[in-house]
Amino acid sequence: MQVITRYFQSNSISVYPLGDIHIGDKCFGAESKHKLEGYIRWIKNNPNAYAVLMGDIVNCATINSPSSPWQQDMDLTDQIKAAVRYFEPIKGKILGAIDGNHEQRLSKYAGYSPTISICERLGIPFLEHSAVIIFRLGCCKKGFVSNPTTSKPRASFVGYFHHTTGGGGTIGGKINRVALLTSIVADADFYCGAHNHQLAVAHRIIEVIDRTYSRAETLRQLLVDCGGYLEWHGSYAEQKQLSPLKIGSPRINLFIKRKRRGDPKAHILDVQKDIHVSI
Repeated sequence: MQVITRYFQSNSISVYPLGDIHIGDKCFGAESKHKLEGYIRWIKNNPNAYAVLMGDIVNCATINSPSSPWQQDMDLTDQIKAAVRYFEPIKGKILGAIDGNHEQRLSKYAGYSPTISICERLGIPFLEHSAVIIFRLGCCKKGFVSNPTTSKPRASFVGYFHHTTGGGGTIGGKINRVALLTSIVADADFYCGAHNHQLAVAHRIIEVIDRTYSRAETLRQLLVDCGGYLEWHGSYAEQKQLSPLKIGSPRINLFIKRKRRGDPKAHILDVQKDIHVSI
């Protein structure tokens, strides 16, 4: 697990976990491509929008995998090239990429992931299997930077990103795989899981103990299933009696606002945090 910190000048940003695109699969069709291009266009044109690549960007079918290489419409070389073409317009706004089980098929046989090639060509961080990203908002420097000595944030959010495994065919089973991430990183503000192609969000409340002041504080956590881009007809999902799912990715809005404490005329300001997820 990698832990990285990014600093943002704005008091609000949008984070798009983009995954399970399966470039090269025949079911990554016209509707899927249109959806993906729309997200990329929005991220490019919105100065406070950023992306994290959640794995299974390419299909990477092998003769021993559940999906057959003969059911693809391009080989792995062309899949990597296509992925780079798609994400080139927003390469400066991608915070990093994690591996999916489809990329790990090649890692299993050759010890090298296609995600590494995509990251190298785009010049973005390869985050391996999972990553904690700390988002520090309201900083004095523009955009996102990595130097904490020149950036003083007003508030921070913690997100944990993992491709996840398993999940079954039910809504609850799939969101439960995201919930299991809380047993790895206990106190994140939100958790993003991919792999099962479902778009969903749930929330949980926990009590966090502040050992310095000997008190309990309430922490609201969001569990986010990050969707996918495979069309259902003729797909592996149809073959395995799985329900059709909405194509696309969630948008996670992180924002802070400053509010005067107590007396409206007081000069002391509290910073309030909030998260909203659109699916």
